[in-house]
Amino acid sequence: MTHSTAPTNESNHWCSALRDRYRFALPADLEDWFSREVWLKDRGGEFDQPVSPTELLSESPDFIWPGFMLPDSLPLLGNRYGDWLCLRIGPDNSASEVIHWYHGGGDWMPWGETLAEAVAFDNLRRRLPGRRQYYANVAAEFDQHLGADTIPGWAAKHLPEPVARLLLDPPEAPIELDGLADLLIDHGVAQTAVHGECALAALDSLLRQKLEPWVARELGIHWDQDAIRWLFDNDLTPPSVLDRLAKEFQCDSDELCGQDWDTAVVHASAVAAKRGDLGWANDILGWSEERAGRPEAAITAYLQALHCSSFADQSVRFRTHWYRESEGKFAAARLQDLHAHWNAEVQHDPYLRLFRESKDQGLRSRVTNHWMRIGERAASDGRWADAYDGYYRAGWDMGCDDLHVYEDLLSKLAEAAERSGQVSRAELARTHLACLINRLR
Repeated sequence: MTHSTAPTNESNHWCSALRDRYRFALPADLEDWFSREVWLKDRGGEFDQPVSPTELLSESPDFIWPGFMLPDSLPLLGNRYGDWLCLRIGPDNSASEVIHWYHGGGDWMPWGETLAEAVAFDNLRRRLPGRRQYYANVAAEFDQHLGADTIPGWAAKHLPEPVARLLLDPPEAPIELDGLADLLIDHGVAQTAVHGECALAALDSLLRQKLEPWVARELGIHWDQDAIRWLFDNDLTPPSVLDRLAKEFQCDSDELCGQDWDTAVVHASAVAAKRGDLGWANDILGWSEERAGRPEAAITAYLQALHCSSFADQSVRFRTHWYRESEGKFAAARLQDLHAHWNAEVQHDPYLRLFRESKDQGLRSRVTNHWMRIGERAASDGRWADAYDGYYRAGWDMGCDDLHVYEDLLSKLAEAAERSGQVSRAELARTHLACLINRLR
């Protein structure tokens, strides 16, 4: 079935209806997305399942995962196994970015400032240097469709010409792979996502590719305690183990390790310089400082990472999840190991103290209650924007043990957002709350 791409009265109505429903300012690419009915297309890359405006306008859209998805986000494009590209709304009631949200644990990663950028990254990332390192094993291979009459073709109209040309070329079109990352970064397209892929590629090695859980079991290697740590930093692998693995993989031991930490630091630094909410970047910077024997600089980076949401640390892909569960975050574990180098400010950091306390109450609950108290104090003082931030972190810093807690949190978020003029975030919180109530009752 062929759909018209010319704007119609009905399709223009969708833009108006969505603005009324969510009280946000639609960016230019989404105005075009709905007015030209691009959401009716089903040909793209991995993310080729657009959400219809009818679904978006529902009181409680079925595709929202309340308590797991960020409460300032709205899914727009899905893949075939539960992940979503979600639009995030900022405090000014306009779109701030589009994130990849992973259904397997709620992790998220910025993929672009606009949906067009996220679509471009989705379709070009397989052509970046290095192998693709996903959050988990991909359930199935997906076809890629490029050309004018596709979702990538639509995105091309909203991107710089050199990037647009790549989306209109067939996949086998020749391209200088080493230059693609620079091209995207230089033109401001999906910069954070590209830096992340480049950092991952720099830290890849034969050891990361070959050492899998079943191999570790056969060789009597503890996966969680040892193998993941060696995959994170190959230099942590004992020489005797490298010899055993080289024999297993039929290669020389020096072929197994080939990480480029200097390049990883370049990309992590670029991300950390632009935003402070992505823990993976400062985790990489902190560890690189440890490797260089600069513990004070490492502590500075880890403190920044510590205050980031655990859903934004990319721990599975970067292999930073070798700390003990009780330590909560990689940065918290590293800070504890660097305890001898703490200054007085670090020693008395109230947030860090949460990770050091040993109480009957679990770490998640301690963190949730910490941010909840901050939100309540701000609300009682009439500082509603600060209250919103406190409630937000109460639910989405490390997550809550009980899904029912989100019912109260989303209600408080909606009130704080409304009172602080963040009307679109208020509407999104109410929408997530309606979805939660449907699931709990």
